[in-house]
Amino acid sequence: MNERLRQEIAGFFLQDSGDYLARFSALFNEHRFTHIGNRSKLLVDILFSIECSLKALIFLESLDNEKKTYNRIKKGSHQIEKLISKIQSADVEFISFKNFANQISLDEYSICSRYSLEANICFRENGVLANKYYSTIADPTWIDALYEEAKKLKEYVSSKTAPFSIVRLSDIDINELLENQKRLSDIAK
Repeated sequence: MNERLRQEIAGFFLQDSGDYLARFSALFNEHRFTHIGNRSKLLVDILFSIECSLKALIFLESLDNEKKTYNRIKKGSHQIEKLISKIQSADVEFISFKNFANQISLDEYSICSRYSLEANICFRENGVLANKYYSTIADPTWIDALYEEAKKLKEYVSSKTAPFSIVRLSDIDINELLENQKRLSDIAK
C-alpha cells in the first residue's frame, strides 16, 4: 500500500473517531442524560471513537496492502482488546491507553448496549440497576475519564499521521489519485 493511501484511510478512521467524540461532548455536556438508554448510547459513542482510532493506528503500522489490512481490522470490529492486540506500538502513550483499557475491561461493554433493551440487560444485576451501572455510565467521573482517554488516544494516533500540507494543482499525480480511488472502492470486495 502506498503511503498516501495509507494516510488517507487512517484519516477516514480518525475523522470518524473525532466525530464520535464531538457528538458525545455535545450531548453529554448539553443534556447530562439520566435515562439508561441515553447513557449507554453515549458510552457507545466513546467506544466507537476508540475503535476508529485503533483501526487508524493499525492502518498506519501495516506493511500489508489495504485489502488485507482492512480484512484484518474487520475481524476485530467492536472488540477493542482484539484490535489492541494487533498493534505493535511500544510508545508510552499507547501503552498507557492499553493499560487503562485492561484496567477497566473495555470489552465488557458492548456496542450492543446502544439499544435500550440491551443496556437494561447489560447494566442490571438480579433485575435491578446495581454497581455495574452506578460505578460506570451513571458516574460522570467514570464516563468523563473514559472520554479523556479516548481523546488522548485519538491525539496520539493523529500525531502518527502526515502533517497537513498545501498541495498545488501541479503537484497532483492524477494517475495515482485515480488508482488510489479505485483501490479504495475495491477494499471491501
